[in-house]
Amino acid sequence: MTSMLRRAAIAGGVALLSAAAAMAADVPTGVIANAEFAKVDGSQAALGANVYSGDVLTTFENGSLRLRIGSGQVFMLASSDATLTQDHGRMDVLVSHGTTGFSGTSADPLEVETPVGVLRPANNSHAFGQVTILGPKQVQITSYEGSLVLSRNGEERVIAAGKSYSVSLASASAIPASASSAAASPQGGQGAGSNGNGGQWIFDAVVIGGAAVVGYVLWDVLSESQSHP
Repeated sequence: MTSMLRRAAIAGGVALLSAAAAMAADVPTGVIANAEFAKVDGSQAALGANVYSGDVLTTFENGSLRLRIGSGQVFMLASSDATLTQDHGRMDVLVSHGTTGFSGTSADPLEVETPVGVLRPANNSHAFGQVTILGPKQVQITSYEGSLVLSRNGEERVIAAGKSYSVSLASASAIPASASSAAASPQGGQGAGSNGNGGQWIFDAVVIGGAAVVGYVLWDVLSESQSHP
């Protein structure tokens, strides 16, 4: 009898966990605020539609997509790909191609995952920035407003407002000893810093332009249209 009760309790626990997981999967993590030539999980993105953890986001040539996640926002420029994942109450936007930007504070459950680390607002002040994928281990990060923080393997770098950097990962053997002996702050212009076993960051200051300007203009236009319907 005891054995039967134990098996019944285990089965009941498994059923409850499965039900909880199913319910979590059905809870929307955001809503589409603007969409043009964009898809969510292979279906045409529609204004006001919910998005969920696990959704794959795609914009085509001349396309764009903007989401509200909590009180924060995410936008994607043309020819971009990203996936939504949820981890410990935070929504990760895993960027694999193109340009993705975000707006919010550190209190918002939102962060952008890139090939070189996780990007999020540095503090409770409002921040607005974006990242462009340049290669398998290289991105361009631009902060338009507020400070952003890039983290990887327990190390962090702050990117101040108005700054833009090309950030890449290189193995320790590829960094000169003089550069790897001291971690350089991105605000200093350029340099390398140790980054655990995952390689080293190399920061190169760049002039804001190209996709960065397009992203800022698009965000400004969309935000203005949202506040003045």
